Formats: sequence, structure tokens, C-alpha cells
Amino acid sequence: MKYSIIKTVLWQETDGEIVIVAPKQDPAYLNESGSDIWKLINKGFDITKIIETLSKEYQEDISIVEKDVKCIIKELLDNKYIKTVK
Repeated sequence: MKYSIIKTVLWQETDGEIVIVAPKQDPAYLNESGSDIWKLINKGFDITKIIETLSKEYQEDISIVEKDVKCIIKELLDNKYIKTVK
């Protein structure tokens, strides 16, 4: 599954963290791992590649990373910051 950032959503990286500004919403701030996921989505990575990349980067068990990535992606989808790409 691939995702893309919705065109009306603005974002900026500040001190390693992503600040998201979406229409009719308060700004959102992603922590380091959330920011890493956001940047990989922006690069066009699919969910499998995001999980593999972060598992290697954080040297963490892939099942733990998968759970965290899916949770953050669900939150990004629910807030309409990203969308599923078919």
C-alpha cells in the first residue's frame, strides 16, 4: 500500500521534526519516528519499504516497527494529511 501527502497540506521540517498545517485544522507536530514515516511517504515508499527501512534504521524488531508505522499512518489518514494511492 502506498500513500501520498494531500496537496492542500503544507509541512516543514524544523529541528528534525515535521510541522503539518492543513486547512481548517490546528498545526500538528510529528515526533522523530512520525517525521521519519512522513519523509518516507513523501519519497514514495510503500508501507512495506517504510517498515523495512525504519526497522534497519532503529535496529528494532520488524513486528514492533510494523505496529507503530500502521498506527501513525492510520492517524495521518484519519486527520486527512495523507491519502491512499491506488
